[in-house]
Amino acid sequence: MQGGRSQQTMPEDRTGWHQIDAGPHLEVLFHPNRRPGGREPDEIVRPSIVVAVAGKREQALRFDPFSMGAHYHIRPGLAEQIPLQVAEGHLDATMAFFEKPLRFRGLLALAEEDDVASHLRDEELKNAANQIRALSAAARKGAAA
Repeated sequence: MQGGRSQQTMPEDRTGWHQIDAGPHLEVLFHPNRRPGGREPDEIVRPSIVVAVAGKREQALRFDPFSMGAHYHIRPGLAEQIPLQVAEGHLDATMAFFEKPLRFRGLLALAEEDDVASHLRDEELKNAANQIRALSAAARKGAAA
């Protein structure tokens, strides 16, 4: 561990977070616009997706496809954030990890969760992406109303 940093855990306060069904091996939560406490309101939309291995509290992955500064983390809190290469929409770039399961498995392996990565089913990850897209669209529609 570097400089006393510790791996971040799944949110205890689940207000605004949506449970995503990604199969029995993962816990996935999605927040359409997470605003860290104490931050002044601004125009940045901050969706966030956190992923943990079922039964563990520590986050294995976190995706922050913000409208500005989109990035993701492998073992959040222990490693630096990685810029998210955005060609299309920010959320679309993140969903590519779920919709191309080999990429997602690779990230889990980098988070030292190889065993779980090998048990994931493609259709469960693709279904998780569909759920997140639907929740995101509903949130945008609600914000525009």
